[in-house]
Amino acid sequence: MNHLATKSGGIPTLNTIIIRGLGIICYITASLYLINHFFTYSWIVTLYSTLGALLLFFAIFSISFMNRGVVLVLVVIGTIIFAFENVPLEAAIHGFGENISLLSLFILIPLIGTFMSTAGYLTTLKEKVKLREKSGGKHPYRLSYILVATIGPLLNFGSLAIVKKIADESFSSFQERKMTLHMMRAFAFCMLWSPYFVNVGLVLVLFEVSWFDIGGFGFIFALIFMGISMVMLPSISFPEDPIVKNNIGETNSRLEKASLKPMVFFAAVLVVLSLVLDYVLDVNMLIVVSMLAVVLPVIWALFSRLFTVFIFEVYEQVIGAFSRFKNELAIFISAGYFGLALSYTDLGDSLSTLLFNLSFGFVYLFTLFVVVITIALALIGVHPIIIVIGVGSALSPEMFGVSSEYLALTLLLSWTLATQVSPFSGQVLMSSKLMKTSTMIIARENAVFVFVCFLILPIILFCFHFFGWI
Repeated sequence: MNHLATKSGGIPTLNTIIIRGLGIICYITASLYLINHFFTYSWIVTLYSTLGALLLFFAIFSISFMNRGVVLVLVVIGTIIFAFENVPLEAAIHGFGENISLLSLFILIPLIGTFMSTAGYLTTLKEKVKLREKSGGKHPYRLSYILVATIGPLLNFGSLAIVKKIADESFSSFQERKMTLHMMRAFAFCMLWSPYFVNVGLVLVLFEVSWFDIGGFGFIFALIFMGISMVMLPSISFPEDPIVKNNIGETNSRLEKASLKPMVFFAAVLVVLSLVLDYVLDVNMLIVVSMLAVVLPVIWALFSRLFTVFIFEVYEQVIGAFSRFKNELAIFISAGYFGLALSYTDLGDSLSTLLFNLSFGFVYLFTLFVVVITIALALIGVHPIIIVIGVGSALSPEMFGVSSEYLALTLLLSWTLATQVSPFSGQVLMSSKLMKTSTMIIARENAVFVFVCFLILPIILFCFHFFGWI
């Protein structure tokens, strides 16, 4: 399916209408999932699961050949398992709704960035960076990392494009590919702890743990990860990476006087509410942040008198959602379907026993095996969500003598490192587009960095377990 094409006369084509309709269905599906957590009815689960199946059906025709192959394999194997285990049809259909929680997070969190853009917060930030550059604060690599690490937890993938745009317009001199790779590592900093990221939300759901149980440990990993990034920054060396020089020019005098306090206040309220509601309400963090991503920007837009403009921007985002998220949507839904099917088998016991025997029952070796398997499969195009759901659904913490929190952190660490080196991961693809080079070159350049992290971070995780902290 092509992007939102229209006829020359401005009348939407049938293809455009279908894509826009599917974008609206994405948001309806996510909304039904959230509603079901407060008004629980089986028909709601069946409805959003059926809509998930519909979205998957259309997505299969418009995703890449490799992703299509992976998705079809997952659906076919899942269906065979459901049939072999005599699972009722309704229960099998619910498999298509198993990961709607991740879809909700993925499509609703960008509403935060939409509001921040509508309110002018991001434009103000760009001008402040430009002003700092003119006054002599020339540390483009450090500043770009800090910007991604601070706005990334809320804006997800959008942070990479935003900070790259800020760099292009505000930094006087930098090496484009070196800085973009450094920014990609900053993105992984966010992946290790931010409750607004899909991988964090998934492990919380899989192991039924609270963000408070693992968030602090994840942030410690992130700080160590940041330290490794800074130490290894000088070693980034692409074969071709010319220095970009910009004439900063004049800054906007009106925006020079504008304050970043409104943006900081908005972000602080969002984060504090997320933590408080997660602690108070009997729902997981994934539900909390998904709901806040919808409710808080709307309330803020009303009080800021930006409601009309904001709603128009949201509408544009909604009708384009299917085009933007079709690959993730297909992988998430098919992986959830496959994961539910696995839960009806005894594969979990078999896989747990196999890994236990391979690691001789030693927790550290088991941790390394999980990380290596995740990275190895990601290198050949198997999305980490498939491994995390398969392994996470199968492993028994009791067999290895570890807590659910330990397994959650193991898979969180595995996913983060895998996506830093896989040519098929979202941030590598995004970085490839931003720095105009192939994903293979990026993955190869980042390989040593990921290997160093692989040597250090699992040891830190094992120490947490060894000393009884987790």
